[in-house]
Amino acid sequence: MSQKTRVWSKCISMSDSYWNEEIETMSAKAVERLESERLQTQMEYVYAKSAYFRAQFDKANVKPESFKHRNDLEELPFMEKYEIANSQLEGHLLGINQCASQEDIIRIHATGGTTGRPMRVGWTRRDIADYCEVGSRALWANGCRPTDVVFECMNYNLYAGGVSDHLCFETLGATTIPFGVGNSLRLLEMMNEIQQDISIWATPSYAIRLATLARENGIEPQNIGVRKGFFSGEPGMQVPGYREKIEDSLGLVSFDMYGTGELGMHSGECAHRNNLHYGGTGVVLTELIDPETTKPIPFEEGVIGEFVYTSLRREACPHLRMRSRDLMQVFVEPCPCGRTDFRFKTLGRSDDMFIVKGVNVFPLGVQATLTSMRPKLNGEFQIILDRPPPIDYAPRIIAEVARDVPKEQYDVLISETMAAIANDLNFSTAVELVEEGSISTEKKSQRLIRDY
Repeated sequence: MSQKTRVWSKCISMSDSYWNEEIETMSAKAVERLESERLQTQMEYVYAKSAYFRAQFDKANVKPESFKHRNDLEELPFMEKYEIANSQLEGHLLGINQCASQEDIIRIHATGGTTGRPMRVGWTRRDIADYCEVGSRALWANGCRPTDVVFECMNYNLYAGGVSDHLCFETLGATTIPFGVGNSLRLLEMMNEIQQDISIWATPSYAIRLATLARENGIEPQNIGVRKGFFSGEPGMQVPGYREKIEDSLGLVSFDMYGTGELGMHSGECAHRNNLHYGGTGVVLTELIDPETTKPIPFEEGVIGEFVYTSLRREACPHLRMRSRDLMQVFVEPCPCGRTDFRFKTLGRSDDMFIVKGVNVFPLGVQATLTSMRPKLNGEFQIILDRPPPIDYAPRIIAEVARDVPKEQYDVLISETMAAIANDLNFSTAVELVEEGSISTEKKSQRLIRDY
């Protein structure tokens, strides 16, 4: 049995299956009662503390006591991230949704800026405790345990994936090494020095970069000793072939996580790796809507919609019906692990979608096609939109080519790549090949660049 298989078997056979068994195995009716109780309390809090939220209630002609069930939320308008970002530009430290007083806010960090300008987010002690609770549920589902030694390789510079996620590992009890980003070669050297199995917390693209850098410096990536990989911050782990590439490169077992820095809501795969278990029960209430009509969609097996979030216990910066712009597919059939929450997978961002001559295109679709072309391409890419819509031209796609592909084969490979995208996704592109390591970085990958 290989080392990778031994680690995988250990993850599946864990008898201590849950971080918080009461919450993670709660019946649907019990979840509904918990959500209703906390929703009423949260509504009373925000109405009392925030002029912005009072105005939203008054505009909808509702009062806090009107909210006794999740369906009652439909009376309220949606929040958008740009509202908070714009209010911060106007001089607000934390924005229009700040509810806690300054003396109760003990930390400020910023979002990763996925949809534009990063937002500052405040946290009270209870907010941080809830963040760590939800993060621990997701990591425990991933198979992280107090016996693990974890290299934390997210950005500690304001980003929630740094210090906040570090505290999730500490709450769970794992031995955490706060390495951060910025010195990848030293990271590889330090990992090599440790004569035991280790784990890593990073973006998926950073794992690819580490493997490439190791080979460039004469280090066999699979010999480094990384046996578990916990990945978040970017979509793509559900793309066929991408996870396998990471696992094959580093000799590890990988687990996917989804999180939102402004909400502190985490979700993670269990050992069966059949999509992400929703992890925000009791802390964040999630609705599913049609992104075009904004009408609610029932949680049923296989349906697709956009997640909308409402805080249930947030003190510093609550959110009421915050649009995520993340498109998800939902699964409600029971999971063998025993968790009763719904599961989901990320399909892409509605605001990352672009239309080429009537064809809807998502970066994850492009990633799936490019990943299928391994080993000639390694799956790392960027899409460049040079001009504003309508996109009646062939968008540029810059793709990394494997190191052992000679340059005289580039023209043929470009033609193959354009043909594959046209066949799979039904739109035309202008493909440019660059050397391996040109795109992947230590930070979150930016797949779509609107260069206009």
